[in-house]
Amino acid sequence: MKDFFNIKWLMVAVIFTATVVFLTHLPEEAMPSRLQVSGPDKLAHALAYGEITILFILSVRTSLILLSSSLLFFVILGIGAIDELTQPLVHRTASLTDWLANVMGIVIVLLCLVWFKNSKR
Repeated sequence: MKDFFNIKWLMVAVIFTATVVFLTHLPEEAMPSRLQVSGPDKLAHALAYGEITILFILSVRTSLILLSSSLLFFVILGIGAIDELTQPLVHRTASLTDWLANVMGIVIVLLCLVWFKNSKR
């Protein structure tokens, strides 16, 4: 595992992901006001899952090839789906549009990565 992952970045990625999932499962009335999204909710979803994607990219030691990029995409996609699907358990609303915003954040980061790698050639 140490050969494939930078453990420090992996821990940061896991902690950040756990924090996002924790915050999305807090009842809205229990969330501190400074953490409540006061702007476009979908932008917050895209930014959070884009950041999760960046952190997991930084945790991978080898250069991301198509297979590992695809695997990363589907793993983070699954995390976003589980995040949304479990929110009703804590009286929050699961939303397809929130999940699609998560997907957009992931896709934008991965497309930027592909573009950057191709521009270096």
